[in-house]
Amino acid sequence: MQRSTLTLAASAAASFAAASLLYAAPAAACGGFFCNSGDPVNQTGEQILFAVDGENIEAHVAIQYAGPSEDFAWIVPTPSRPEVGVSSSILFTRLDQILGAQFRPEFREIGECSWGMWGDDFDSAESGAGGGAPPSGRDEDGVTVVEQSSVGPYDYAILQATATEPLFEWLEANDYDIPRGVMPFVEPYVLMDDDMHFVSFRLSKDRDTGDIQPVLLEYTAEQPVIPIQLTAVATVPDMGVRTHILGETRSVPENYLHVEINEARIDWLNYGSNYDEVVTAAMDEAGGQAFVTEYAGDSSIMADRLWQDEWFDLEGLRGESDPIAFWNRLMDGLMAMGLRGDSTILGMLQTYIPLPDALAAEGVDEQSFYNCMECYREYVDGEGFDAEAFVDELEIVIFGPLEHAQELFDTIPYTSRLYTTLSAEEMTIDPAFAFNPDMAEVSNIHTAEVIVDCGDGRDYYESPITIRLNDGREIRTTWDVDREDLDALPAADTIEETGASGAPRTVSSNRDDINAGLEDWNDQMADVFNTSDEKGCSAAGGHGSTGALAGLGLLLGLGLGRRRRG
Repeated sequence: MQRSTLTLAASAAASFAAASLLYAAPAAACGGFFCNSGDPVNQTGEQILFAVDGENIEAHVAIQYAGPSEDFAWIVPTPSRPEVGVSSSILFTRLDQILGAQFRPEFREIGECSWGMWGDDFDSAESGAGGGAPPSGRDEDGVTVVEQSSVGPYDYAILQATATEPLFEWLEANDYDIPRGVMPFVEPYVLMDDDMHFVSFRLSKDRDTGDIQPVLLEYTAEQPVIPIQLTAVATVPDMGVRTHILGETRSVPENYLHVEINEARIDWLNYGSNYDEVVTAAMDEAGGQAFVTEYAGDSSIMADRLWQDEWFDLEGLRGESDPIAFWNRLMDGLMAMGLRGDSTILGMLQTYIPLPDALAAEGVDEQSFYNCMECYREYVDGEGFDAEAFVDELEIVIFGPLEHAQELFDTIPYTSRLYTTLSAEEMTIDPAFAFNPDMAEVSNIHTAEVIVDCGDGRDYYESPITIRLNDGREIRTTWDVDREDLDALPAADTIEETGASGAPRTVSSNRDDINAGLEDWNDQMADVFNTSDEKGCSAAGGHGSTGALAGLGLLLGLGLGRRRRG
């Protein structure tokens, strides 16, 4: 039987506006382990890690859900019977911190800078800007119950079905609250292949939404694929999808286009704060179905970044009877990992070291309490504190999954991280990924030289600026300039097709238009720079090499080798 190339659909459904998959960007620095503003959400979307060894695929999928616990349900199609486990949300936090696109302006000044209210001595360099035996056999309603069990906070069922109607009848009868509105999105997968399985999750009776953690699925398939069509039922406009793929070589989109973004549109003075906007615009210019590569290179970049045995003395933690000493030791280890407080850690603290009622009555919030538990020692009663149970849960929810993920990065040589944004109307083709040994590595660190020309004593923040990109092109600007014309430049520098071998084939290049737009922009800034050249800062608009401009044409779905029953 021909095996479908479908691997994973990350689609949650608890009501028609079903659970969304989110990733949280690293928290900004603050005065304690838990910050006032919480973790900033960079882009609503899906977060997936594929580890590929031949046809053996392991998929970690992040989930975030808002709604009643009893309504949570989630259905995932896989092309073969999966093994089901749980992963850790902290895994994706660390991947974002280490592999996420970073824009690092390298500032230098020319002339004598005045620092205004900061004083002439201000140093700009420091300012910084499990389960039972599965039943078998197809029942009379056309649904095969392959397995029913529990893992982490979830009850789950693995099913096969000959039609969509009996599948949903079974789910409804067994308290998996998948709404009927999802049926049209599930049907293509039901019809796709006889080996198709459906894994449905719900929260166990004693669990609530604070217990939700990523799931882990292991199965066989020809290649990593995200059946994004199923996600269309519960998406938001321009939903972000970040995919990490571990394999022998670089991973590239096979049936979506690939985009090199226009770095001249990046807001370098604000460390790339408009990156998501640029990516979204670039994806739209590519017809809505494309990816940008954020990182491609050796997996050693993650060496010792997810797990080190010395971070935590687990036996010492198990024997710690003082909850304050326990938390201080645990917090030290978490901070050594580069982490700050998130909902997973907060949920466990609320269970094992709850905020004392007396403090709550005085108006002390949980953030203040957990940031300085020692400050409230007189209120903390250690009687009944269960360090063993706390460590057991830590091993299931955080430590075990991170140690396993570290082993993946230590043993699989190459890591690729790809990003796109998609709206529901663009989710018509499931993105498939191929391994291409011929394409170059991609760094996630982007730099540009930012030259501030203070002349003879101009205020630093009123001085003209030249941003010099790595290819030599220059952008004249100021701190408070209206970026409207810059933001009107094409967001995609190059749009190309990629595959399992060879160099990418250019579909369209906007480089000529971008360079012409930069020249116009720099001309508009001439009045600001009319004395800059005399002070040693050349702002001539240099151009990098230009590519041939081609019409974008129509996007063609390359297909995933599907076939219908019949």
